[in-house]
Amino acid sequence: MKVAVAVKGSRVSGPGEGDTVRIYEVLDGYTLLEEYENPATRASVARGVHMLRSALESGAEAFVLAEIGEPGMRFVKGKAKVYLPGEIEVRDALELLQKGKLTEARVATHPGHAHMLGTEWHHPRNQ
Repeated sequence: MKVAVAVKGSRVSGPGEGDTVRIYEVLDGYTLLEEYENPATRASVARGVHMLRSALESGAEAFVLAEIGEPGMRFVKGKAKVYLPGEIEVRDALELLQKGKLTEARVATHPGHAHMLGTEWHHPRNQ
């Protein structure tokens, strides 16, 4: 299974917060297939969706994320599975996934709606 991970440093991150996106093949072990700059870093609106779209275009069938907002969950619904182990080391998250110890997420971890304040977009938790 091709799995996309939003990564900040060596830890799992949110789709709009990670610096890079890593695509792994996860079977009996896990192999890094691709790594690229997270397109969310250049986006100002719906940042997480930019990351999710890019990974789907790379063939991702699942996502391992620290968190995901409602827009992201709506975007991937019916397209890929989402696993939310939190902000743990990527290798630990992939090992948990490989061993079947992560449960597929069904709901967002936060509303994730951007609000317009003046001329800039702000995430509600940053206000």
